[in-house]
Order: sequence, then structure tokens, then C-alpha cells
Amino acid sequence: MKIENLNGLKDVTVTDNRAEMTFCANCKSCPSIDISADSDKVVVGGEEEGYTEFTKEQFALFMDVVKSGTFDQYI
Repeated sequence: MKIENLNGLKDVTVTDNRAEMTFCANCKSCPSIDISADSDKVVVGGEEEGYTEFTKEQFALFMDVVKSGTFDQYI
């Protein structure tokens, strides 16, 4: 399933085993995320800024911290 321009996201593809999307306002160098049931890594980044790999456990911990509001004062 391909979804276009979903609230600041572009190139969103979600299947039963994988989710890919780009966080974008309106430029071509915005970071993307790729997470798959077939891999224990989550890849974040892009060609311009480079790629970072996280384990799924590290990524889940990061998401928990974000959801808790830790970074809200900076946004």
C-alpha cells in the first residue's frame, strides 16, 4: 500500500512486513525511516545526512522517551 503526503510524510509504504516513510516538509534531503519484520535493525537517515542503524530495542526505547514528552520543550 502506497500513501502519499500523510501529515508531513511522503513516500509512505506500509505492508504486513515493512514500513518505509520520509519525514518531509518540502525538501529533498529529509530523513527517512525503514523498519522491517525481516530485520532486527531500524534504519533512519538519508543520502544527504547519512544513515544510522538502531536495534529495534534501541528504537523502541527512543520512541518511549519521545512519547513521554522529554523533548517537547525543544519543539
